[in-house]
Amino acid sequence: MNTMLRSALPCLAVLLLLNESRAQNPSVQAAMNAVNIDSLIQDLRSLSGELPVDIGNGPVLIDSRNKTRPGNAIAADWLQQRMQSMGYTPSVQVFSGGTGENVIAEKPGLLHPERKVVVCGHYDSMPGGPVASPAADDDGSGTVAVLEAMRVLSPFDFENTIVFALWDEEEYGLLGSAYYAGVAAANDEQLVATINLDAISYDGDSDGLMRVHVRPIANSIAIKDSVLMVNSTYGLNLPIAVNNPGATYSDHASFWNEGFGAVLIIEDFDNDGNPHYHTSSDLVQYLDQPYFRGLARLGIGSVGVLAVPMAMQTSVPMLEPMADCALVVFPNPVVGSARLRVRSSGGPAELGLVDATGRQVMQMHEGALPQGEHTFLFGTSALQPGAYSLRMAQDGIVTAVRILIVP
Repeated sequence: MNTMLRSALPCLAVLLLLNESRAQNPSVQAAMNAVNIDSLIQDLRSLSGELPVDIGNGPVLIDSRNKTRPGNAIAADWLQQRMQSMGYTPSVQVFSGGTGENVIAEKPGLLHPERKVVVCGHYDSMPGGPVASPAADDDGSGTVAVLEAMRVLSPFDFENTIVFALWDEEEYGLLGSAYYAGVAAANDEQLVATINLDAISYDGDSDGLMRVHVRPIANSIAIKDSVLMVNSTYGLNLPIAVNNPGATYSDHASFWNEGFGAVLIIEDFDNDGNPHYHTSSDLVQYLDQPYFRGLARLGIGSVGVLAVPMAMQTSVPMLEPMADCALVVFPNPVVGSARLRVRSSGGPAELGLVDATGRQVMQMHEGALPQGEHTFLFGTSALQPGAYSLRMAQDGIVTAVRILIVP
């Protein structure tokens, strides 16, 4: 299991935009607004063989991304090229005896770089054999949504690291994601959430319905709740059906198998499956572009929330000495219950406990809080062990202290 540090981090103060809504984060909203269907479709046409790509040897069409075809390696090189063009440093994770290539890039978190939020799709395709395999929907759509996430999230800073991952050989048994998740588990990495985007662009009956697949594994239910919160809070209002227990036919299942929290965002594969699935006619022309943009915005917004935006700043001012912090919790780590001492400047304040996904799990105070020091007693027996943040918002400033809840 993942090992958590048993010492509290210093008290942190993060300046907020003074006109920020309590319900929405301006960085997440700006990133979601920037998701552009033309950008998505341009990348998708290149990936699915409608437009030529040039990886250094002249223009070529990617007519198939099946692992048995030369286009698979060309696609991997082109994806790295696209990541580099956006200022990232991609890496290739080789597996299956050298035949598989996961293409991965990271946006390091400024506060907790060891804590990772993974957003992913698979770039390999079906059908196999010497036929066209454009795979625009499955899963060209998820793949280019990850590229779009890289573009629109790049201007903003986050507490946690964002991993942009494009898996190979999903169609042959989730091999790429299984390799990554297995290595992460073996290395005791802190994967706080995985959002898998697989087939997010077909809506044959035009009802707008999409699905989130989840199972009660690790913090997967909390991740699902964050996705639903983004849908409502940021005004997407997409019709969402929750599959619980969710299917295991895509890459999120690799993370479940290693005990990590994950969800799948997908079109209504249950009742409105794409008739071009795994055929040479899985083309861009059959996709619903507004639907595609909506699901991409949902996935990207969820990643932004889970990575925890750092508002206006690219650095975190430290309040020293520790005794002068506005929040002090003792004991820490917390076993069963603890006391929180708060220094208030006066006026309205919000005080709550936030879990690793950025979701508030306990509200301790909301409203007027007179100037001076106040002590709150809170219990943790109903919460899962792990890392949490105690946060107070007052006078346009958020002050936070990290705590560890242990059994």
